[in-house]
Amino acid sequence: MAVDDGVLAGVVAVHAFGCGPVSHGSAFAVAPGLLVGAAHVVAGSSSVEIAWNAGGGDGLVTSPADIVGFDPARDLVLLRSDAAVSPLRIERVRFGGTGAVLGYLQGEQLEVSPARIEHLVRASGLWGDGIGRNVYLLAADVQKGQSGGPLVDRGGVVGVAFAAATGPDDVGYALSRGELLGFLASSGVDVGFDYRGDAAVHAQPASLSVTANGDCRLG
Repeated sequence: MAVDDGVLAGVVAVHAFGCGPVSHGSAFAVAPGLLVGAAHVVAGSSSVEIAWNAGGGDGLVTSPADIVGFDPARDLVLLRSDAAVSPLRIERVRFGGTGAVLGYLQGEQLEVSPARIEHLVRASGLWGDGIGRNVYLLAADVQKGQSGGPLVDRGGVVGVAFAAATGPDDVGYALSRGELLGFLASSGVDVGFDYRGDAAVHAQPASLSVTANGDCRLG
């Protein structure tokens, strides 16, 4: 699947420090100054930074980020940063279509992994916690470092990648659009909808408070 450069520009690498080796994941902008990623990547960390390709070269630009929303039940985190990262649209899901999971492998290389959304399932028992989550089952090779990266279709976000199954087949998992929107609302971010049913995120990052981010065991 070909992904527009404007969509790629909305995806960043996440580096979390303080729980032993650096933890790597991905995130994407939902509004100016606000990004969503995976909670298990930053759990227990003492500091977080994002890195992205600002254009004009192969190197990545880094910027510090604050944690202003953290939900271990959904495995989602909200980051605030001054980085000029373009927000991505949040669209309605289309089952059976071929989209892609975007994310930085080992925090260095942005990878586009083709993904077909097969089913919406109610999954529980991740990390042995027994908590239920609405999850898309994907025919996709979700790779290490893509946790927290967007599942995109037709140029907009429809879910958040967070795990891959072990075994010979390429099976990945993404938190549903509903889980993403519910997390944003619970984090104090105003979410509305346009005439197409696509989400419109209205946020004032400066009004959000830095929050606790659990401990290292979540990762």
